[in-house]
Amino acid sequence: MKAQTLWITAPEVMEIREEELPAPKYDELQIQTKAVGICAWDSYLYRGMSAPGPLPYRLGHEGVGVVTAMGEGVKGFQVGDKIFVGTGGDEMMASAFNVQYDCVAKIPEGETDYAKWVGEPAVCIVNVLQKADIQPGDSVVLIGCGYMGLLTVQGLRATPLGELTILDINQRNLDIANEYFPGCCFRTDTPEGQARIEKIKAQGGANVVIEMAAAEATFQLANELTAGVQGKLVFGAWHRGKRTIDGNRWHTTGLTVLNVAPKTNARFRDLTVPTGKLIQRGIYDTARLVTHTAPFGDLEAMHQVFRHSIDKTDGYLKGVFLFD
Repeated sequence: MKAQTLWITAPEVMEIREEELPAPKYDELQIQTKAVGICAWDSYLYRGMSAPGPLPYRLGHEGVGVVTAMGEGVKGFQVGDKIFVGTGGDEMMASAFNVQYDCVAKIPEGETDYAKWVGEPAVCIVNVLQKADIQPGDSVVLIGCGYMGLLTVQGLRATPLGELTILDINQRNLDIANEYFPGCCFRTDTPEGQARIEKIKAQGGANVVIEMAAAEATFQLANELTAGVQGKLVFGAWHRGKRTIDGNRWHTTGLTVLNVAPKTNARFRDLTVPTGKLIQRGIYDTARLVTHTAPFGDLEAMHQVFRHSIDKTDGYLKGVFLFD
């Protein structure tokens, strides 16, 4: 079948091509795309940064759609099923794509709000919180309330914990976090925020610190706020540059440093179905955080969303391309 596919041909230059999509292979589903989320990875590729190889290249791994064909070996699906992708592929900014069936989960049959089911980021957060292994009564600090940070806030509602502190410098994002955890949110550039930070330090640090801001300053702050023995420093954000670590503190205190990138979990794809159930229960309200959409094929509108996604302008949190 023919598919309309998005290509980056030069930094900030896109084109849509019509290409032949092969029939699904063994264990694969063929999906008619209904929505695809814009990840930070996609945004940087759009600007020619962090590229996996030479131009041109394709984007997209947060697909949602409808099953139109199945390869041999597929179990538990039928044509017409609605699904979201939890992992498995980077070429889903297209009108159709193929994906292994064990990388997706079904969404409710009557669902039409496909942007709500851009679920791959929530799968990542389920992985973060599973790896963090927060115990009842643990003190927790979350640094960073961008899209992934706010998904973490949502996930923490289903997590037993003790005292929670949420830190950021963006008041609008903190206001959203405060809807879920009133009284726990602080701006780091205010006297109140600094007082909260000093209180955590005076208490010997937090049991678990989750860093979701991907900046040098927050990297250092997370290190400072993590308790020594049995404290866990969790890096959930994608740091796209070099960082300076306090190797002496890491060695002398014995804190545990966790890299929770998806590739650290060999069974990452197994989290897709449980994440779908959490979205259905409302634990992860992904639709609440979608701020920008554009119809696939409207290149100027798509350019605008990409630019907002990198510059964080116009109140941007999350962008989604929608398909007919």
